[in-house]
Amino acid sequence: MYVISRIVMGTEETLKNSNSNSNKIFHNFSSAENFAKKLNLHTHSDKKWGVKKI
Repeated sequence: MYVISRIVMGTEETLKNSNSNSNKIFHNFSSAENFAKKLNLHTHSDKKWGVKKI
C-alpha cells in the first residue's frame, strides 16, 4: 500500500482523505503516482508530492 507525502519545513505532510484525518491510502503504486502527478500540476512551490510505500 502507498501514501502520498511531501516535506514542508522539515516535517513530513501526508495527504488525507476528504473531510477526514485519516491518510489517503492507495493499493497500487501507479494509481498513487498518477494522483501525485495531478496534485503537482497545481503546486506552485518546490514542495512537491511524492509516493511512499507503507
